[in-house]
Amino acid sequence: MDKKDLTVELPNFEGPLDLLLHLIQSQKIDIYDIPIAQITSQYLEYLGQMQKLNLQIAGEYFVMSSTLLRIKSQYLLPQNDFVDEIEPEEDPRDELVQQLIQYSVFKKISAYFKERNEEVPITVSKEASVSKSVKVQPLPKGQITSDELATTFSMVLRRLKMRKPNTASIQAAETPINDMIDFLHKRLEQKKKVSFFSCADRMQSISDVIGLFLAMLELSRKHEIYIMQAREFGDLNLERTDVNGK
Repeated sequence: MDKKDLTVELPNFEGPLDLLLHLIQSQKIDIYDIPIAQITSQYLEYLGQMQKLNLQIAGEYFVMSSTLLRIKSQYLLPQNDFVDEIEPEEDPRDELVQQLIQYSVFKKISAYFKERNEEVPITVSKEASVSKSVKVQPLPKGQITSDELATTFSMVLRRLKMRKPNTASIQAAETPINDMIDFLHKRLEQKKKVSFFSCADRMQSISDVIGLFLAMLELSRKHEIYIMQAREFGDLNLERTDVNGK
């Protein structure tokens, strides 16, 4: 796609990662093989359109433009022809790719919770039943925090990437959460405890893994399962609760 053919709706982006994700998805570009020169040119074209319209540009957009130009310049550096064996270097796009994947995941999770919030009837808040003087108790040993959940989920995405060829592309199709809830119900009917990693290994796409992750959160919210982690960055163990929630 030529940058002249690119249509960008300026007010609709929440930040530079949102813009980059739009450029990649709208052109059906493989997120693991980003044509950095093409994307950088289109990104700078977008900033130019904002300046022409006298729109205020957040500083993070310029930070991202410098990041893109730095990555592009690394590809333009000449290779050392005098070294017989060149050790393979890390792809300079890797860090950006991981940021885009994590942003895509949390954007979908945010949209899911926003939709759930709109479905919940209006409620009236009340003062906390527990006195403010009562100290908040830490989670019992073996349970997991939201940061640990996010880190573990990123590891699952990397595992999925390793099973996929580099020519894979992002699919627009979404995996219904109800399908993944049914999948987890069937697994937990067979065993009281299941591994999240083993469930994710059965998935065929990133959309499936995201659907599985959201289904796990939904079942936890309904107190149908417990989520536990034996060690940092380790697997998540999902345990079915009894009828009385124990």
